[in-house]
Amino acid sequence: MLIKHFSDKDHFYKFLKERVGVFFKEAEERAFEGIFHCLYFEFSENPEPIFLSAQKSGLSIFSNGNRFALCGSEASVRNFCSELVSYPETKALAREILEALIRFRRKSFQLQYNRKILPLGLKTAIMGVLNVTPDSFSDGGLYDKPEDALRRAIQMHEEGAEIIDIGGESTRPGSERISAEEELRRVLPVLKLVRKELPEVWISVDTCKSETARVCLEEGADIINDISGGTFDENMYEIVSRYNCPYVINHIKGRPETWKTEPIVYDDVVGEIKGWLEERVKKLLETGYRREENLILDPGIGFGKLPEHNVEILRRFGELRILGKPLMVGVSRKSFIGLILESFLNRRTEPRERLYGSLGAVAPAVLQGAQIVRVHDVKETREFLALLDAVRTYDAV
Repeated sequence: MLIKHFSDKDHFYKFLKERVGVFFKEAEERAFEGIFHCLYFEFSENPEPIFLSAQKSGLSIFSNGNRFALCGSEASVRNFCSELVSYPETKALAREILEALIRFRRKSFQLQYNRKILPLGLKTAIMGVLNVTPDSFSDGGLYDKPEDALRRAIQMHEEGAEIIDIGGESTRPGSERISAEEELRRVLPVLKLVRKELPEVWISVDTCKSETARVCLEEGADIINDISGGTFDENMYEIVSRYNCPYVINHIKGRPETWKTEPIVYDDVVGEIKGWLEERVKKLLETGYRREENLILDPGIGFGKLPEHNVEILRRFGELRILGKPLMVGVSRKSFIGLILESFLNRRTEPRERLYGSLGAVAPAVLQGAQIVRVHDVKETREFLALLDAVRTYDAV
């Protein structure tokens, strides 16, 4: 007796062919029958075609008003869509479902910029954190001097970081915003040194200011990592569209300087993040951004979320795959990890003591589709991911 769960068509195909002995053509044609989904959507027009199509396709259907949940194999979902196109009012819905499935199944991506290529998917990429700030929550003041920051960048690259993320402004709760001039004073000397010494490394600049982004891109930066997703500076989208550089759209609610005083409320944290990211991508493309394959999406763990929201995001991280973009996650040393550890250890932990908790938080995100992890502890994370990626990509029956 064997019980298995398949979420990948190719894995079920291999199982049918090698374990059951199904002829390869039939296995290929029927591989979608082993992949099960639960689809949720809202539809405000005549629902009768949905019920009829679900019945003909063998899908389980649940509904309340204009809200629907469909459960069944991917093959049944495809048959359901084939039935839907027979009705004028549901043709668009059928296309939306099929396009969502295509985006959800995508496993590999590729960033291209400044004559560099970064493949994503088979091996999880590491973005090493390099804060050149006096007040960051974990390493503030350690790399104020450009030469110290350069040594740290070289160390992280040697330990396995494909991307170095240089940040000149703290975004810890309660922190205050600084001017673009001050941010550039901190970041630019480090950027120039790293670019000269490590010409092959990808350099990201962590900024929500369009002027900082513009100057740094001119000086050789490859990625703009915007914690505000373009909401703090209305000119940011114009700048990244001008350069068509890789751009991280990070979800945020509220602002760092008010997180300690304003209530943080979500009805459905993952659903709200997904909708928000969709809207930001749409707005960026409308601005003229032409390299959609270079967009990276980050749910913004800790950015206007309570600890329970952060845990729910990690538990449901796979739902973000429907966006069809590379996904990044940043959990390294964050306070919600400290709170969870405190409940087990019966003592408070400093950020530097949260390595194992950080790795535990990274794991569910990577297993569910995160292609980039933003971390402080590069060496330890690289070793952890070597095993995790080996298990995640191992293709056994």
